[in-house]
Amino acid sequence: MRNRVQLLGVLFSSLLVMGGLSAAERWSPERAEKWSATQPWLVGCNYLPSSAVNQLEMWQADTFDPETIDRELGWAEEIGFTSVRVFLHDLVWKQDSEGFFKRVDQFLEIADKHNIGVMMVIFDGVWDPNPKLGTQRAPTPGVHNSGWVQSPGKTILADPQLQDELEPYVTSVVRRYGNDSRIQVWDLFNEPDNGNENSYGSEELKDKDERAEQLVRKSFAWARAAEPMQPLTVGVWVGFDWDQPEKLNLTHRAALELSDVISFHDYNKPEMLLQRINALKTYGRPLLCTEYMARGNGSNFADCLPVLKDNKIGAYCWGLVDGKSQTKQPWSTWQNPILGDPSPWHHDIFRVDGTPYSQSEVSLIRSLTEANEKVETSSRD
Repeated sequence: MRNRVQLLGVLFSSLLVMGGLSAAERWSPERAEKWSATQPWLVGCNYLPSSAVNQLEMWQADTFDPETIDRELGWAEEIGFTSVRVFLHDLVWKQDSEGFFKRVDQFLEIADKHNIGVMMVIFDGVWDPNPKLGTQRAPTPGVHNSGWVQSPGKTILADPQLQDELEPYVTSVVRRYGNDSRIQVWDLFNEPDNGNENSYGSEELKDKDERAEQLVRKSFAWARAAEPMQPLTVGVWVGFDWDQPEKLNLTHRAALELSDVISFHDYNKPEMLLQRINALKTYGRPLLCTEYMARGNGSNFADCLPVLKDNKIGAYCWGLVDGKSQTKQPWSTWQNPILGDPSPWHHDIFRVDGTPYSQSEVSLIRSLTEANEKVETSSRD
């Protein structure tokens, strides 16, 4: 199986050279393991400030909210989180790259103040395929993540020539922060092939897998050309025959073929989570679970976080603070909105005033991260 993946990698490198793209090398498994050994346990969350409905509202000048970010990352620090996964957006960079970088710099300063590193997400294939700058629409009452937008939008994703115009965005971001120790990992594309059947399926590209695969491969080439010191990844999230590349679609195959460290999403019960972990261990690379924790699905902190820690896997739940994204609501609220608190909360840990949704969950998280700190301190002594 590994030989098949390696053969695909050799063929792709040849195509890159013929096409004039950089053919910088994927990290060896040994280099990836050495990197992993230098990191703390990467435990944290996918972070959006509670005052933002989406990535555009997070990063645009008029709505960037450092006070809220500082307060909320303080709560993350208190429960022992060492990392956050944060989504950028190409439109904000295109509108004003200098202002965009100043705000990203400020975010990194705040995160570092709280002893939290960052996984940057460059592109995203989930939810609204038609992003627009400016004032963002208000959340739809009772609906999960009703304002989130894709990056790039479907018009760009559909056109290989327009995709190529994204190269300066990728290379400028990765070059600026490629030697910044506050950045821990580059996640180049979140769920690139997501058809969003539950929400925007009728508006989606019919050939999204093929178009997403093209941009995934270009993104790896562009990012490698910037020579970052951090590893690159694109996560696998559906299909689940992850140890059998011949059964995967084009995008998932590219992600596993090109990633320096393997990342994945799993919102299932711990038994299924462990099956996915064992399938991905066959690649012989460090693993990061960049999305988990959907209480109604049986993916919760009590059962899943110990599995991830015991297997030395980075762990990023979805959500930190209940806010405008409304991700405490389940995915099904796109069809059946819920006004008020669902039972249980789908995602998120804290209410907007900083009180925990579940004190027992917060205590558990803290106990696991405290144990990790003791191990790290002992190893340094």
